Amino acid sequence: MSTPKHRPRRPYLDPKQRAQRLSNYIRLLAFVVAATILFAGISLGLYPSGFLLGVAGLLAWPLLAQTAVFVAQRKDVRAERVSRVLMQLDAAVIGVACALLQFSVVPSLVLLIIVHANSVSSGGLQAWLLNLLMTAAGAAVGVLALGVPLQPTPVPQMLSVLSLVGLGLHVGASSFYANHQTRFLRQAQDRVREQQQQAVDLSRKLAKYLPPQVWGSLFSGKRDAKLETRRKRLTIFFSDIRGFSTISEELPLDTLTRMLNTYLSEMTRIALRYGGTIDKFIGDAVMVFFGDPKSAGAQEDAFRCVAMAVEMQEYMRFLRMKWRRQGIDQKLEIRIGINTGFVTVGNFGTDSRMDYTILGTDVNLASRLESACRPGQVLISEGTHRLVKDRVRCRSVGEIQVKGFHRPITVYEAHELKRNAGSKRRFVTVDSAGLGLHVDLERIHNFDKTAILKTLAGCATDLKNDKPVNLEYETEGFALYVDAKRLRERDQEKVIQMLGQAAQRIQDRVRM
Repeated sequence: MSTPKHRPRRPYLDPKQRAQRLSNYIRLLAFVVAATILFAGISLGLYPSGFLLGVAGLLAWPLLAQTAVFVAQRKDVRAERVSRVLMQLDAAVIGVACALLQFSVVPSLVLLIIVHANSVSSGGLQAWLLNLLMTAAGAAVGVLALGVPLQPTPVPQMLSVLSLVGLGLHVGASSFYANHQTRFLRQAQDRVREQQQQAVDLSRKLAKYLPPQVWGSLFSGKRDAKLETRRKRLTIFFSDIRGFSTISEELPLDTLTRMLNTYLSEMTRIALRYGGTIDKFIGDAVMVFFGDPKSAGAQEDAFRCVAMAVEMQEYMRFLRMKWRRQGIDQKLEIRIGINTGFVTVGNFGTDSRMDYTILGTDVNLASRLESACRPGQVLISEGTHRLVKDRVRCRSVGEIQVKGFHRPITVYEAHELKRNAGSKRRFVTVDSAGLGLHVDLERIHNFDKTAILKTLAGCATDLKNDKPVNLEYETEGFALYVDAKRLRERDQEKVIQMLGQAAQRIQDRVRM
C-alpha cells in the first residue's frame, strides 16, 4: 500500500515579503498589458514586424527588474531605494513603449495611466513629477532611435477596446494589491500590538522583582544592566517583627502566610509612597534605603525615611487591631533602625546574575540599631538625627554598644513629626472591647469624607438610642469596628464622645 504524498509546505513570508511579491506581479502585469497591445498592433499591421523585439523587451524588463531586486538584497542595499529607482526606470520603458505604439492616443494613454498611477500611489507628487520626466526621456529615446513620427497614429476600435480591457485588468489587480497591502498592514499592526502587550506583561512581572525606581531607570534607558558601583550618602532602614520565629510556630501556615503578606504589602505601599528603594525582604525583615537611584538631597532623604518609619509604627497599631478581629491574638510589634552615611551602591554579582543593593559599615550600623531596638520603637543614629532634628521630635537614648563597632554609638528615638504634634496629631488608633477605630487624617480621600462622617454620625446615634450596632467599615485612611454587645455600659458614653471627636477632626482637617 503506497503512502500518501504530502505536499511540501510553502515557506512563510512576512507581510513585507508578501507585499514585495505582489508588487512584482503588478509590474509584470503592467508590462504584459503593454506587450499585448504592441503585439496586437503588429498583428493588425499597424506597426512593423521588427517591433517584435520591443514586445520581447517589454516582457523581459520585469524579469530584469526582479533580478536587480535580488542582487540588491544580497548586497544589503535598502529596498526603498531600489524600489524608487525601478519606478523611474519603469516610466522610461513605458515612454519607449509609447514611441513603439507611435503615440496612438488610447493605447498610449492607457500605458501612461498605468505607470503614473503607480508612481502617485507609491511615491507621491515628487515621484510623479520625476516619472513624467523619465517618461518623456524614454519617449525621446524611442523617437530618436526608431525614427517614429511625433504625429499620433490612428488605431482601430478593436485595439482601443483591447487597451481599455488591459487597463481594467491592471486596475482590478492594483485594487487587489491595495486590499492585500491593507490586510498585511493590519496583520503587522496586530502582531506589533501583541508583541507590545507581551512586553508590557513581562515588564510588569519583572517589575515585581525590582524596586520601581530601578525598573523605571532600566526601561527608560537612563541606567544600564551592567556591573558598576559608586559611593553615595544614603539613609538606610531596617525593620523586623519581634519574636517572629515563635509566632510562626504558633500560627497555622495559611494564617501566617496571609498575615505576613498583608504586613509586607502595607509596609511596601508606605515605603513607595515616601520614595524609598526597597532593597529586599528577608523573611519578616524589610530593608529600604533613600538616596538612590533618585535623591531629594541628603536632608530630605533622611526626613522621608524617618517619616516613613513613624507611619509604619502607627499603621502597625491598625494592623494589630485588624488581625485581632481575625482571631490572631499574638501582639505583633516591629523594631526599626535607621542610619545615614556613605555606602557603596550599585550592581553586584556577575554578568549573568546581578543584584542591585548597598554595602558598607553604615549599612551594618542600621541593622545593628534595629537589633538593639525595643518593640514599637524607631532608633536613629546621630548622623540621621542631625539631619531631621528640626522636623522630627526625638529623645536621646544615650550611647549603646553594638556588635562589630568598637566605640559606643549615640542613638535617638524618633517619636513623631513636629508638624503632627499635639492637637495636630495625624493618627488616632483605639482598640478596645467592642470598638476599633483608626484614623489617618492625611490618607483619607476627600471624596470619602461625606461617607465617613455619615458612618460616624449614624453609629453614634444608634449607640445613643441603645440600638443594636454591629459595624465594620474600612476605606483608605479610616476604619471603624463597633460591636455594641461587647461594649461595657459605662464605656458607651465615652465611645459616643470619641466618635464625635473623630468626626470633628475629620471635618476640620480633611478638605473637600
